[in-house]
Amino acid sequence: MTVIGIDISKWNGNWDAQKAKAAGAQFVFVKSSQSCFVDPRFSENWKNAREAGLLRGAYHYLDYTKPALDQAKYFSGLLKEDPGELPVVVDFEQPRDDNNINIPKSFLRQFVEHLQSDGNIPIIYTSPSFWKTYGDSSTYWYQFPLWIANYTLASAPIVPPPWLSWEFWQFSKKGPGQLFGSEALDIDINRFNGSLEELYTLAKREPKSNLTERIVTIELRLASIEKILEQQSLAPASSSLDFQAVTSALEPETIQTAVVTGDQVLVRVGPFAALPSVGQLARDSKVEIIESQAEWSKIKSPLGWVENSALQMPSEIIDIEQDDGEYMVCRARALNIRSGPGSSFPIVGWLESGQRIKVLDRNSGWVQLEAPEGWSMETYLSPV
Repeated sequence: MTVIGIDISKWNGNWDAQKAKAAGAQFVFVKSSQSCFVDPRFSENWKNAREAGLLRGAYHYLDYTKPALDQAKYFSGLLKEDPGELPVVVDFEQPRDDNNINIPKSFLRQFVEHLQSDGNIPIIYTSPSFWKTYGDSSTYWYQFPLWIANYTLASAPIVPPPWLSWEFWQFSKKGPGQLFGSEALDIDINRFNGSLEELYTLAKREPKSNLTERIVTIELRLASIEKILEQQSLAPASSSLDFQAVTSALEPETIQTAVVTGDQVLVRVGPFAALPSVGQLARDSKVEIIESQAEWSKIKSPLGWVENSALQMPSEIIDIEQDDGEYMVCRARALNIRSGPGSSFPIVGWLESGQRIKVLDRNSGWVQLEAPEGWSMETYLSPV
């Protein structure tokens, strides 16, 4: 299982933490401060993330406007009452106007050493190119976990020396913001280098969400058994207990089967389009759905996530046959969806090759889509 999380700041606006949790985020890094001032959204974001059950880590954006020690003390003070669950983070990415490569490194060392004196081992956030210029390969830095920002389609990020591996990887800054509760269209998406259980170990917490889900499942199945036993108790004395009915209540629900409606539909490691793919599906092939989440479904083989818009559920077949609306398929590798019929309107999403859409209207070479909502150029769409 790929463990996904996000990072946010004031630039994400009024953030909905519950949406982020529903979209599959397990953790969030929240900007708390820069220099010696607090991020205006920090208190609200910090509280909402806790209430949504997300594992939280606070990060400080290190700049050069105040002494590093003053910044470290300010950062620590903000987290005194509620330090969060994950290790604290120092965001090391601001270059120097004078190109002095020694001052940033000195600032970083003073900052992390003060946090260490408070009993914290901070995570260092940086990028390969920035660290190459302003960091060094001294083994001193190896003691601090690495959160690397590296936007690549490769299966793993570039890890600068002295590190040998990464703890967190910010692999995209173009994640679907609205899906994860952001007012901004884009959001930073991250991966944890380990399992969910290992993430909770890092946070020194038990995976309560998983435990709760298991308890609820057990309670529902026990309720089913109790209902069967109650019905059996009302039966004639000569009748025997239907053990087959009881044991069926313990069996998992029947897996739903769907049909693929697009060509070369991508299966992804998680429930959103910014994640890497693990395979492709051919048109008219059948897949078994084992989990659903928002606009995505998790399939059994190959194990991964597929957009619901590329699948036809059994319950939808009759509706589609009776629907006299017009349908089209995206033939481009990727096609922008805009808020209005023209290239001057902002991009609100995109279609992938083979994705099937319903046409609502046309306007000067543009087609209005029912779902996902918006407008796309008709040139790149073909009738079903």
